[in-house]
Amino acid sequence: MLQENPEPAESPSLRELNCDARRRRILEAARKLIAGGGMQALTMRKLAAGAELSVMTLYNLYGARDEILHALIEDAVDRMDALLEAEAPLKDPIERCRAVITVSIGHLTENEAIYRPMTIALYEGLSHGVAVNDGIAKRAAGMQREGIQEAIAQGLLRDTLDPQRLGEQIYHGYELACVQWGFGQLDAAGFQARALYGTYVALLAVATDAVRPRLEVELRKLERKLASTKRRAS
Repeated sequence: MLQENPEPAESPSLRELNCDARRRRILEAARKLIAGGGMQALTMRKLAAGAELSVMTLYNLYGARDEILHALIEDAVDRMDALLEAEAPLKDPIERCRAVITVSIGHLTENEAIYRPMTIALYEGLSHGVAVNDGIAKRAAGMQREGIQEAIAQGLLRDTLDPQRLGEQIYHGYELACVQWGFGQLDAAGFQARALYGTYVALLAVATDAVRPRLEVELRKLERKLASTKRRAS
């Protein structure tokens, strides 16, 4: 029996393309304001001027300042995802889990003037009860889940814990290290060492006997880095 050809996907309208272009202008202008003067420079009036749009357009496309901050974070995750996919294909899924950490931290620290103030603002918002879109955490955890699932398929990890939950746990450790970096308690090397340590500890919980020694070697290396970081901080 012949199957009907699926209907072609509708092309985005000119209006949708214009809205997307204006959203990109808003986010680019927001990044420039933050890099030049921190979060206090990100006012709706200055942002409208930088994007060459009206304040009303900002509210129509994004909403208030907090929504723009969340959009910047979503955009950062998109950029990290693209950078990760641009990396040479990693046949070793354990190395992919590592790359999720190193690539994302590389992006944050290379754009420190933007992401440090954003990290502080996000943490301070949480401390005042401002809700954060948990879709960001789920997406970040999903990046780890892909590597974990492939490692299970290759027999490197045991299928005893939910890969998504394990990815979320890895992300929470990364998130804490990110906050410490944001407030200047960790430098870039310490940020990476702390986040990778949490990653390997989580993977160790489901590691097969063949992989466990490899993870333990990496953890011992990271312990020495963290000890050095602690001495510099003190």
